[in-house]
Amino acid sequence: MISKLDLGYVHGSCVDFDGKSILCVGASGAGKTSLALQLIALGGTLVSDDQVVLTAEETGIYVSAPPTIEGQIEVRNIGILNCPNVKRSRLNLIVDMALEVSERLPVPKTIEVGSHHVNLIAGCNVANLPIAAQILNLYGYSHELDGFL
Repeated sequence: MISKLDLGYVHGSCVDFDGKSILCVGASGAGKTSLALQLIALGGTLVSDDQVVLTAEETGIYVSAPPTIEGQIEVRNIGILNCPNVKRSRLNLIVDMALEVSERLPVPKTIEVGSHHVNLIAGCNVANLPIAAQILNLYGYSHELDGFL
């Protein structure tokens, strides 16, 4: 599990939903772009694929694309495609494609990015990951677990 992300350039793919973004991080071939494509199919908009730039402001961490790859997404076995994109989005959720969790209801995790903490979820072998990530990104965690235990 990653414990911290530094500001600046980070290897990952990022998709925006209404000004709040999901950043997928992991090794090459881990499924970052595949998850990004699935999130775009759910109505998200590309921020950046393969590399992102993280900057800090008082209101949070913001994600943008390096100028050389803005508006492009690399799809294995197809090529580099043009894709509608947003210039910048507030980072709201990080998906660690190498992290696997076995608990049915894991304790929510955060990761330090600059001086802020951002929600972190596992991305390895998670059923319904794209829609679950989208819902968590847009609406957050429920604090009412009584009915699920």
